[in-house]
Amino acid sequence: MEKNYFQNKVALISGSSRGVGFALAQEMVRRGAKVMLTARGEKRLLDSEKKLKDIGGDVRAVAGDVAKWEDCERMVKTAIEAFGKLDILVNNAGISMRANFAEVSYEVCKQVAETNLMGSIYLSRAAIPHLIRSKGNLVFISSIAGLFGLPVSSIYCASKGALKCLAESLRLELLPLGVHIGVVYLGYTEHDPEKRILLADGAGAPPTRPAHHTQAYAANLILKLIEKRKRDLIMTPIGKLGAYVYRLSPSLVERVVLFAKEHNLSIYQRFS
Repeated sequence: MEKNYFQNKVALISGSSRGVGFALAQEMVRRGAKVMLTARGEKRLLDSEKKLKDIGGDVRAVAGDVAKWEDCERMVKTAIEAFGKLDILVNNAGISMRANFAEVSYEVCKQVAETNLMGSIYLSRAAIPHLIRSKGNLVFISSIAGLFGLPVSSIYCASKGALKCLAESLRLELLPLGVHIGVVYLGYTEHDPEKRILLADGAGAPPTRPAHHTQAYAANLILKLIEKRKRDLIMTPIGKLGAYVYRLSPSLVERVVLFAKEHNLSIYQRFS
């Protein structure tokens, strides 16, 4: 019988009260993992914890903001106290934005950068000693927008793109110690009704772009990356094509993106 990689593994997933984070937690529970859920909104987080316990999951939940170092320390400490170890950290918490850079407010810049980048840095730093001990998995959820710049997504692209360099540096430091580092470049994923994207002034707007894939589909591919200890995963064909062409000719990709945006072509909406 094939061994179940996730049986009795302990995972901490940020931003796991809904969306891809919750789908990941749900699938891990089904495969026998113990999961620490984290998110800022306590009510939704506790509702998600109950859903997973109702299907037999060994889960805990701790509310907190990954943009705060002390909250990240508390998340990891709570996981260790509850389960005794940490095998998997998935840095999934993130905020999206849509605005021209010349118009976006300082507050939106700060919120997106702190959550998407510093949140991953803080939580990873807090978890590293435990992941070294378990020779575990450290995963960053990036985006197709982290592969190359896109208009009206400057801070989002910058924060997601920085995760690539962070992962590359950590891989050189931690691979000799047995820690796997993986980066997932998500496409535009099926969203929950409550999801909002920050506009220039900080107001939230519902997503309007078509989904590339379901949350369950994304979760299963991410778990495969973890189990196989792969370096990276680009989720969509258009993302893979864009990344390949961008390495050969960045100016060509820029011209295509600008042309597609100007003419509102469907290919422009296929990027996240």
